[in-house]
Amino acid sequence: MGNKLTESFKNGASYSRAFLKERKLLKEIATAFENNEFQMHLQFIVDNKNKKIVSAETLSRWVNSAGETIFPGTYIGLMEKSGLIVTFDYYMFEKVCKKLSEWNGTEFGNFTLSCNITRLTISEKDFVQRIKEIAQKYDFDRKKLLIEITEDSLEKNLVTAMYNIIKVKELGFRIALDDIGSGYTSFISLCEYPIDVIKLDREILLLTGTEKGKKLFKGLVSLAHNLNLTIVCEGVETEEQNDFVSNSDCDYIQGWYYTKALTENKAEAFARGYMNKFI
Repeated sequence: MGNKLTESFKNGASYSRAFLKERKLLKEIATAFENNEFQMHLQFIVDNKNKKIVSAETLSRWVNSAGETIFPGTYIGLMEKSGLIVTFDYYMFEKVCKKLSEWNGTEFGNFTLSCNITRLTISEKDFVQRIKEIAQKYDFDRKKLLIEITEDSLEKNLVTAMYNIIKVKELGFRIALDDIGSGYTSFISLCEYPIDVIKLDREILLLTGTEKGKKLFKGLVSLAHNLNLTIVCEGVETEEQNDFVSNSDCDYIQGWYYTKALTENKAEAFARGYMNKFI
């Protein structure tokens, strides 16, 4: 009996510490929003045919008041749990709109930027109106903004998600389905949803060390093209992986082999240097 009580006490104490830690982090997140501590980083994507930069995925990093950089794995899950992720998604969406507006008419004017939207946000009833109001504050070609959703976004609230995707397409934005291959994507969804781009999860690329894996990769690329979809291969990190994807019919490549996620200033400096290679 004593052992059970001791174990129960330990479990309760552990739960209390975790709860207090979450509360403290939530307060820090609230302050981070107020102080604009969540920064946008860019990871560039290249055209597989000519290796020129065509776009970038926007990612977040939290740089707190102490100057420490905190990666998304620390805060995104808690944001989703607390519901703050909706606020965060709109926050990041506005940063993307602002950057595209700043790039308008510059050497980066032809680049597309993608913005990740979580399943909770894409299922919000006022999603389209919120997106529209934010975008109206900035001058940029709407086709230059790609909204990335994950496959589980389609399961949260099927009717609302479908409506929102259709409506944002009507506003001129494009839609990408991320992490293809990491879950249980329905091929029917690829037909039913007005998706423009699919992004192959790195797990698919890792399978290409086998003949079956190579055939799977090539089959998915072929399927995408047959459905008039553009396909991006994520997670390309090694020369061997890059050689394989480069010799495939995949449209675009993203990964550390070309560049990691960079701060806005470093990303622009990198892009200038990279583009000079093609002059």
